Amino acid sequence: MSDERVYDLREFHPLDGLQNKGELPVLPQLFSLDNPGKKGLQVSYNKIIKLGLLLTIALSACAAEGTTTGTSGSLTQEPGNGGAEATATVEPNSTAAATTVPAQTQPTATTEQPQSDQSSDPLQPLNLLATPFVDVGDYWGVQPFATKTNQLGVQFHNGIDYFTGQEKVAIQAVSDGRVTFVDVYERQPDGAFQINLAWQTPTGEIISYSLEPSAGPADQAKIAEQKLLAQKMMESMTIQVGEQIVQGQFLGYLYGQDDWAHVHMSLKESARGPEKWLCPTDFMPTVEESDLASKSLIWADRLYKGSKQPQLCNY
Repeated sequence: MSDERVYDLREFHPLDGLQNKGELPVLPQLFSLDNPGKKGLQVSYNKIIKLGLLLTIALSACAAEGTTTGTSGSLTQEPGNGGAEATATVEPNSTAAATTVPAQTQPTATTEQPQSDQSSDPLQPLNLLATPFVDVGDYWGVQPFATKTNQLGVQFHNGIDYFTGQEKVAIQAVSDGRVTFVDVYERQPDGAFQINLAWQTPTGEIISYSLEPSAGPADQAKIAEQKLLAQKMMESMTIQVGEQIVQGQFLGYLYGQDDWAHVHMSLKESARGPEKWLCPTDFMPTVEESDLASKSLIWADRLYKGSKQPQLCNY
């Protein structure tokens, strides 16, 4: 015998608004009209239980669908919120990151390579040719290097002079370097003209040449001729400021007036700080094989009449 208890459903509207919104399917008719003549709907107890179960299942399905939708939206926003997680999740990005690391490391190794080469192959010590003349037979005498307080008492001389009696002598570079100066120079106080040029060696020293048509004081006629010779020497120069030169390279010509025409070659320790002059022959590996020493004695005999026997470097 079924339970004859009945419930008034006039105030019970669990599906209001759901069917209109399309969120639930239209439910089948689970209840029957017991007394059509009465107001309201009356259903059995068992049918109410079935209706409740159906509502529970329907609401659970809606809740599950809402959760899925929320999760999908969260995943869609994830790359925007955290690029690191997106990179870690997507496999191609991880591969690209692994490929990028060696690419970033490689330039560093390439940049450091020249430094490694320089440390393993340091600059060679300065080595000079024995003479600035292309033909070693073109000079007859050499005035040696002498400090101001040299023990021999010869006059101060911050370099070496190579004297020639030739009217035209080819000049070469005694070392590698970068040209820092080349120009006509009017010597004071007598106004004599010459060519001055200089370059910096790879090890930092400064080598300078003065191409002088003669030596000592000059009268007006001699100075006028020197001015013309200086112009000719300048026109013969094959170098310009900033250019790199190599040892033995032809630089130009010295034009002479007499036996005292010469190239004055000096060597300075560096381009910075106070001037510190070095003796050039200390940096000539072939000086013992050259005739510089004997020709310095020829110069000393002509100047001091045999009273002094200077060395190539007098301290």
